[in-house]
Formats: sequence, structure tokens, C-alpha cells
Amino acid sequence: MPSFNSALLAALSLPLIKLAHGQIFTVNCQPLTIQRGDPIVNPGAISAHVHAVIGGTAFQQTMGLDTAVNAKDTTCDKKIDKSNYWQPQLYHQNADGSFELIHFQGAAAYYLNRACDYEEGLTRCAADFAPAAPPAGLRMVTGNPMRRTIDESLFEHQAMQHVCLNADSSSQTYSLPKQSCDRMRAETFFPSCWDGVNLDSDNHSSHMAYPAIGTYDSGVCPESHPKAIFSVFYEFFYDTSAYKDFNKWVYAMGDPTGYGLHGDFINGWDQTALEAAIETCSGPDGAYSPDCSINKNAGSAVGFDPEIAAPVEEVGLNGPVATLPGNNPVTMTPIMKRSTVAGRVKL
Repeated sequence: MPSFNSALLAALSLPLIKLAHGQIFTVNCQPLTIQRGDPIVNPGAISAHVHAVIGGTAFQQTMGLDTAVNAKDTTCDKKIDKSNYWQPQLYHQNADGSFELIHFQGAAAYYLNRACDYEEGLTRCAADFAPAAPPAGLRMVTGNPMRRTIDESLFEHQAMQHVCLNADSSSQTYSLPKQSCDRMRAETFFPSCWDGVNLDSDNHSSHMAYPAIGTYDSGVCPESHPKAIFSVFYEFFYDTSAYKDFNKWVYAMGDPTGYGLHGDFINGWDQTALEAAIETCSGPDGAYSPDCSINKNAGSAVGFDPEIAAPVEEVGLNGPVATLPGNNPVTMTPIMKRSTVAGRVKL
């Protein structure tokens, strides 16, 4: 995959700040692969649309409970993080109707201390609350690729946003940007509340929930999902400077609105180090402390190829394609694509 300067990625990412609750660390990553693979939603099969993927080199169509953590390497700077993170790939529709990949530059994944455990009668998190690390083997999906409208009152809609980045300004929208941008940042904020039992669910989201009291990105967990974990938040960066006709940007599932933005996560961390982060990375130096457990073997974000090659098909890496891979029509309204995988109907 093309490389992207890690220092530039860090500069474009949210600044590291000292939260009132302390803990925050960031994982900066180079691209790993652009392919129609989704081992959560479409295990063992080609997925319905193309994804941009970062993280552990074990990413493949079928991933067992320990596949990610046993990856040989990672495109991220925290080398003990073999997790995989992905979003739908962004395309540009050309005047002749063909589709061109917009260059995916890399991504940042944040682990934030934002939510607290459910307690009867609790209406706000205590100043010294501490969420748990995401459990080993956790998988989760946020967002809906079929969404084409927004209800701004819903946390699950608020959690998907886009930021238009220009030399002298930036603007944030739920939709794809309404103006030309030098770069575009696609943001997904995952639910921070876990049911405490399941590492996945049939729809890959019902074992997780957003806070019941607070906002989509902070607050008290609901009784149904009482266990707070570190909030996981992605920023995926695209170089959109060559495409001034912003109204021709479209996500891989045929979404020109941006409301179908979604994210997928498979936990592949060194679990002991991740669980220790709440203690070792919370001092005055935060994640910069030499004692911070996530810095074990830390290095630079470096591009690698996945250990298992991507499915052989043209997705736009060698030039424009006539249709969006998966034959997804560009539409302002959702179209259900049905395929049977292991006896289940998938989008």
C-alpha cells in the first residue's frame, strides 16, 4: 500500500489532550489493504462492498477468536496492537460514470476514558471512574451501510461524522462534506457499553450500546449493557485535493450522502498490556510515560501487505472501474443486497 508520513498523520489527528478523566492514547496506522473483505459481517466470503483496512497483517475473510492477536505484524505504531480497524472505501465518480479510488492515507484509532458502569440511580460518572479494556476477542460494528438519511436525535447517527480539512479552516458534518476539501476525515465513534457476556452478536452490534445518560461519546451505561469499556474512535484520512467536485464523492456501498458511514473492529491487542493501560498510562505524562504499557515495542507506523492476499478482483487500485465493486448502484435510498453466507442473509 502507498505510505503516508506518520508525523503528518499525527498532526492531522485530534491533538492529544489531558481529559478530566485522564487516560487517552492514540494508535496511528498506515493502510494495510483495500479489498472486499469483512470477516465480521461476511465471514468466509467476498463482502458486499470495498473496505479500507488498517492494523494487523492477519486480516482475511475468515478470522477466528485468536487470528488477529497472532498476526505477524501491524501497520500501526503500537506494535502490540494487532487489532483490525476498517471503514468503507471512498470513491470519486468520474464524468464518464466510472469510479476512481480516492487515496486513503492512513488512520488513527483513539482509546478514550469516557463512559462508566451502570449503577442504579447514577446520573453522571464519578471523577475517578475507570472503564475496563475492551475484552479479548471483542468484535463490534457501528453504523449502517444502508442508511441514507439522518435522525440527529439518535446517538448511533451522531457517532458518524466527516471533517473537511483545508489549509486555513475545517468544518464538520454528518453527511459527506458540502464543499471541496484538501483532505477529508471520516470519523466513527463506537459504543462504549458492553453487555459483559458476548464478544459478538448476530447483528454484530446488539452486544454493545451507547450510554443511556449523557451523550454518544460519554456518560453512564444502560442497565442492559452495564460494563463500560474504553471508547474506541476512528479517524480515516483521504487526500481529496484532486477532486473539487465534492458532490461526486461516493462510498463503496453506493452511498453519496455519507450517512451510511460505518466502522468495524476486531480486538487483537496484547490483552495484558491493554488492561494495564488504565493504570500505567494515567500519570502526568499519560501515554508518553516510559512506563505506559502500550508503548512496549512501540515504533513507527509502517505499511505491510496482509499475510493472506486480498481476493483477486479489480477494486480500483490500477485505475478507474466501470462499476463499484459488488455492483453497488449509487442511490440516495437504501437498496438491500441479499447473499446467503453460512445460512444467514447478509447485506
